[in-house]
Amino acid sequence: MRGFLARFIETLTMVSREGYDRFVMLILSADTSTAYYSVALNSDDHVLAEVSVEGGRKHSERLLETVDWLLHETGFKLNEIDLLAISHGPGSFTGLRIGVAAWKGLAAGAGLSLVGVSTLDAMARLVAVCDGCVCPLLDAKMQEIYGAIYRFEDGARVKMQADTVCPVEDLLHGLSGKVMFFGEGAEVYRHRIEDVLPEATFASGACSFPRASAVALEALHALAEGAPRDPALVRPVYLRKSQAEEARIASRRKAPSL
Repeated sequence: MRGFLARFIETLTMVSREGYDRFVMLILSADTSTAYYSVALNSDDHVLAEVSVEGGRKHSERLLETVDWLLHETGFKLNEIDLLAISHGPGSFTGLRIGVAAWKGLAAGAGLSLVGVSTLDAMARLVAVCDGCVCPLLDAKMQEIYGAIYRFEDGARVKMQADTVCPVEDLLHGLSGKVMFFGEGAEVYRHRIEDVLPEATFASGACSFPRASAVALEALHALAEGAPRDPALVRPVYLRKSQAEEARIASRRKAPSL
């Protein structure tokens, strides 16, 4: 099976190499915002290879090993990559730090450009919608979600609600009609969503976690909109303080003044 997979990926790679020097952009992308980590190699919007693993948040141990394997299996070297793309959040604080740091390290070591994109923007590309609203949700713990709302009109996407962290009911305020929900947050809070929006629909489990190939597609879109490629500008986007930071702030407030 492994040999067949390697030959299949090699075939895709050979097809992409024919026109590579003329018009193909090779994108190495990753998402580490949840318990899954995902790495992909795209030739423009065509996926050459993708690996997604529920890694138990052991991203720091496995991420770069997965990059090495993926590049080896596809026959490319890091210095042949045209663009690095990483989801910068929201999501797991530790996961985001690991992913952003790893991709900035690759960019510095190989002199590559880097684009950071919203995890939720990338997830919005996981569902095939021509018209209607979609809402990707990640579980932010503490009875909250990370979420955003998008409307598709004739296949064109408009972001209706910026990335936010809040109770799911707050995000749904003012929504009506059929809205498609997906992501781990939609699974965790499905009953609460249905209480507010009885007509809500839910995408399949295949859309429950972010995918690196979607990060690459979002990076292409961001570049078309004029996004910078400077690795120094890419930073994790957390949307809220960590529990440790909140505890420190609370302890300072309680400390007696001298």
